[in-house]
Amino acid sequence: MEVVIRAGRADEITRLGDVERDGDRRYHGYEGVPAGFEDTVAPATLLSACEEGRLWVATSGVGGEVGSSSDDGDIVGFALAEAIDGNAHLEQLSVRLGFQGRGVGGRLITTVSGWAAHRGLAAVTLCTFADVDWNRPFYEHLGFAVVPEGRWTPGLRAAFESDGQLGLDLSRRVVMRLKLPVG
Repeated sequence: MEVVIRAGRADEITRLGDVERDGDRRYHGYEGVPAGFEDTVAPATLLSACEEGRLWVATSGVGGEVGSSSDDGDIVGFALAEAIDGNAHLEQLSVRLGFQGRGVGGRLITTVSGWAAHRGLAAVTLCTFADVDWNRPFYEHLGFAVVPEGRWTPGLRAAFESDGQLGLDLSRRVVMRLKLPVG
């Protein structure tokens, strides 16, 4: 099945919560991951990101979701980025459970990296679970490395601490960075 990565559209914002909830089912049963931590991205945030060109969706080729006027397939994933202290920050990466392990997340991160490089940003950062067996290793496989706390910028620290407001155990979280090629 072909997966297409493209800019998100305002008319798709309401469907992204379903993608996030479905993908986050993989966390169910992990200690320290609160039930209901899904839906972390507010629709207003997604709409702003869409308008600013920092929201991308992955679609499953030609088709269309039930009730959708879209003719370019079901949304199977999305990525939301922002600029923080001279770096791109991957605020959210969500892939439907049935599409995880197929390279969709990696392609979305490649898209975010391209967006960041085009803007002259030095790296892509993110916050993730350190001890969920498939989470941190996924990002390490893509070239991300853990950033020691003493090297966090103020904006990155604020992004990390906002995870605590979602009920996530910050002692189980890490900040990671992917340095982008210069030039």
